[in-house]
Amino acid sequence: MNNDPMITHHIGRFIIQVPQSMAVARRSATFRSTEITEQPWQEGMDNKKARQVVWDNHLAEIKQRKAPGGKDSPILQMEPLTAGQWAQGVLYYKDDRIDDEGIWEVLIDTGSSGAWFKFHGLLSAKQEMLDWMLGVARAYHSLAPSVPLSKETAFYLEHGYIALPYLEQEGAYARFEGHPLGLKLRIQTNEIHEDEPHDEGLLGRLAATLATGFAAGVDIEKIRTGKREVGGLKGEETVLRAKTKDKTDLSFLWRYAGKKDSGDHPEIVIEIEAKDGQLEEKLKLWDAVLNSMKPVMQ
Repeated sequence: MNNDPMITHHIGRFIIQVPQSMAVARRSATFRSTEITEQPWQEGMDNKKARQVVWDNHLAEIKQRKAPGGKDSPILQMEPLTAGQWAQGVLYYKDDRIDDEGIWEVLIDTGSSGAWFKFHGLLSAKQEMLDWMLGVARAYHSLAPSVPLSKETAFYLEHGYIALPYLEQEGAYARFEGHPLGLKLRIQTNEIHEDEPHDEGLLGRLAATLATGFAAGVDIEKIRTGKREVGGLKGEETVLRAKTKDKTDLSFLWRYAGKKDSGDHPEIVIEIEAKDGQLEEKLKLWDAVLNSMKPVMQ
């Protein structure tokens, strides 16, 4: 395992290192209520052709949706846009049972890759929806090697970043798989709107679960439990071995409760799932991942 180097990933407003053997299985993000899905272009294809293929395929999917009763098409509007680079937008009905709500989707081309921006709301505010989403899209920049990282506050995805401060409705998710020991790693950040009571944290929930017998039929062995500071954030850690009649699994979990309405202090959950065995190697890897995490701007 010593030959498996650690690779740096930017996730939301944080940096974390993950073993090179673990590939990204899924990433998603929400920024200012706008859903963002990055769109790498097909290798070996000119980006102008690649983006047209992506755009045409997505339009075909939208056209397969049912329109609300009495409407000829699910698509309401489609037009080129200005977002600092090539951009194309489409507005369509959110649901075939509702004719006053819609979804705006915009595809932008940064050159090295693209990104989809998605926002839904009332059609009576369709221009306001578009303007809001374009404000996010215009702040998106490629993470290509030739492009320097933002020196200002920024929110990071896999292939790009948004050079804007926290405002509202912000979250990031990443899942990594493929490790030789069969580990599955998940990292998630989300803003919170209420500070959490001290007795409702990770350790409190674990104690309540064991005390109430909720884990009936599962023999839980506590390998590690306690407070743990990660990246300057005072969180809680549990490492458990769970045995049932059929299998034994390991669970590694660290959680930071977050602070209300803060981009720098969101709720953070880092989790590894694995089958039992080779515990010391897995603990070393777990510690390496946690010890690597820090805020981007630190």
